[in-house]
Amino acid sequence: MVPVMKDQEASEIKVVLIDWAGTLTIPMTDMVRLAATQLDLPNDDLAKILMALSDYFTSDDSLFHRAERGEVADEELFSWLEAQVPGASRLFETDEPSLLTAPDRPEMIDLLWWLQDLDVSVLLATNNLLSAQDVLASRYLDSGLVHAIVNSALVGARKPEPEFWGIVLEATMVEPSEMVLLDDNTTNIESAAALGIQTVLVGNDSALAVAQLKALLNP
Repeated sequence: MVPVMKDQEASEIKVVLIDWAGTLTIPMTDMVRLAATQLDLPNDDLAKILMALSDYFTSDDSLFHRAERGEVADEELFSWLEAQVPGASRLFETDEPSLLTAPDRPEMIDLLWWLQDLDVSVLLATNNLLSAQDVLASRYLDSGLVHAIVNSALVGARKPEPEFWGIVLEATMVEPSEMVLLDDNTTNIESAAALGIQTVLVGNDSALAVAQLKALLNP
């Protein structure tokens, strides 16, 4: 079962937020495995890189989190990564196979096109690096799949920080109950729900989340 906020069908949805990595794209573990294969990174090197990035999941003040808030330049993060494992920064390249070129889930792209026929604003809400913005824009914004991209590095806050949701709510000028978030991260889901934003957790089987969102929108 996909978690649903109680009584969330009571308000009309005006804004749909969709996370990028692991939600719109293939799951995160598959993203890393595919990027490592495409870059021909040895398993030992990949293990070292993941170990170096382990504080991403444990520290709000990690260098990666600071880069995602735009507090440090991407180049500083990449230099640090290269010092840990030479070649590690290639995982974040914008012009060769990398995490940023991870395949989308076809059913999620179909969902984005389906949403275009509804009277809702569709925003890509992502914790990401500044250097990723042009790649994301060319993939989703220029094609009309989304109406805007909320990149943590550009707005100065990242999910699950309440400031991130506050920025989105202020920009869209809707009530929290008029917004729904699709995300694969339970911490993001919980922080958004705490503010009254409706939520849909996207698991490995994204068809369940697609069905739940369509039921919420009930066109």
